[in-house]
Amino acid sequence: MTTTTYHGETAFDLGTLDERFEADRRADPIAGMVFGRGSSAPADADDLLLEADGRSLPDSVALTTIFWRSFLTLAPIIAADLLALAAAGLVARGALWLTFRSAADCMGWAAPLALLPLVIAYWLSDLYVAIWVHPVIELRQLTHTTSVGVLAAAAGGLLAPPFPIWCLVALPAAVALVPLFRTVARRLCADRSWWGYPTLIIGSGGAADGVARTLLRDTNSGLCPVLLTDPDGICRSSILPVVNDPATLASIVRARTVRHAVVSLPDMSSARLGEILDRYSEMVPHLLVLSDHSTLPTLWSTSRKCGQLSGIEMRNGLMLATLQFMKRVIDLTIALTALTLSFPMLLIIALVVKFSSPGPIFYGHSRIGRHGKRFKAWKFRTMHKDADVVLREHLALDPVARAEWHRDHKLRDDPRVTSFGRLARRLSLDELPQIWNVLKGDMSLVGPRPIVEDEIWRYGDIFRLYTTVKPGITGMWQVSGRNDIGYTERVLLDQFYIRHWSPWLDIYILAKTIVALLSRSGAY
Repeated sequence: MTTTTYHGETAFDLGTLDERFEADRRADPIAGMVFGRGSSAPADADDLLLEADGRSLPDSVALTTIFWRSFLTLAPIIAADLLALAAAGLVARGALWLTFRSAADCMGWAAPLALLPLVIAYWLSDLYVAIWVHPVIELRQLTHTTSVGVLAAAAGGLLAPPFPIWCLVALPAAVALVPLFRTVARRLCADRSWWGYPTLIIGSGGAADGVARTLLRDTNSGLCPVLLTDPDGICRSSILPVVNDPATLASIVRARTVRHAVVSLPDMSSARLGEILDRYSEMVPHLLVLSDHSTLPTLWSTSRKCGQLSGIEMRNGLMLATLQFMKRVIDLTIALTALTLSFPMLLIIALVVKFSSPGPIFYGHSRIGRHGKRFKAWKFRTMHKDADVVLREHLALDPVARAEWHRDHKLRDDPRVTSFGRLARRLSLDELPQIWNVLKGDMSLVGPRPIVEDEIWRYGDIFRLYTTVKPGITGMWQVSGRNDIGYTERVLLDQFYIRHWSPWLDIYILAKTIVALLSRSGAY
């Protein structure tokens, strides 16, 4: 086993790390990348030390490096916004040309350029901070800024028709296309070595290593972890090079022009954390302090200050009548539209279910809803008759399947499912009758996965939270891997959804549901 040491301390265990990287690379190639997005082997701490070697980059070179890194990271997002706004303008002109040709001719082909100044509003609204922006928050800010900008332009152009009409047509196109183009731009750039910012991880133990792994996999965050340090000097090995000596760390940070750091010290006292932040803020200008998201609902939190008192306000959207009313309006609008458009398909599926295997067309199963109320969740039948007997016999004969059922309450190769049922589940067609549950008010379009009585024990104390909302047809579980994730993670996803709920989170999940249905990831 080879160990790298300097200044009397162990940096990281290369022998163990090689084995871990080899295993991680087989499971996830991204986990094997440390510096940039293109390296396939971990960097050695001695390499970092030799690179620094007490020689920081000259100020002019460092500033140039920082500038180009920021420019190359932000430029694709700005370009995506310009393209999206231009496309929204073209969509508006095309819609006018089809419905009101004289108005389209008055606007001319240069009309789409009128939306481009919105990028200035995006800049002033901090929408070009390319790191660690939750997509739900970004969606809300983009929608607000775009709506205010376009509606203000429409109001200012009331005396110059048909410009206000063009603005009103361009608004929904811009609201939809700008987030879409941004997502595509990030996906295209995320794995490039020139995109993102080299990042220092400040933490201790498994929590810091977990943060590093998360950032290495979530390349869209814009943070590229390259180094880890433990303020208490306890951590010696990690997926990243570990440097605990302050002087050596400062030299490497300057040499690598590291300007961002993620702090993960959830168990540390406030006083001690303040000292550590003061120490590292002299080394790295941008510090992102992580909170324990599993217990602190931070997605919609806002900092507040009153005199010498400061704190964080947390809003519970579940208690706000206006947001609950908005959620119900969205449910009814989309459910009625979906029922109308899919009615012919519903009839076809019903006939196929009826004649492909003996049994009823629909299957109603008792589930737990809001306030613990039981209701019947309806689906197209996808199983044979006497499915419970078939399952019991199968589990008695197959210990592997029995363990899988006990762990996930699902079977990848379920003997109860009919041939058409497998296809219907794969395409999520079996859940279409739950639109009726949404119209009745038993379910919502978005919410936690509806559970049965036997699953309550898996939720533990979280079950109280679960009963505060309606279960949903889709939710965090369905758009995060579905059956490919374990039950413990399902519970955590439901917990996250309930504690961070808002109409914006629902809209984000509905958009991701479309992607999940097209990819059919984790469906069986």
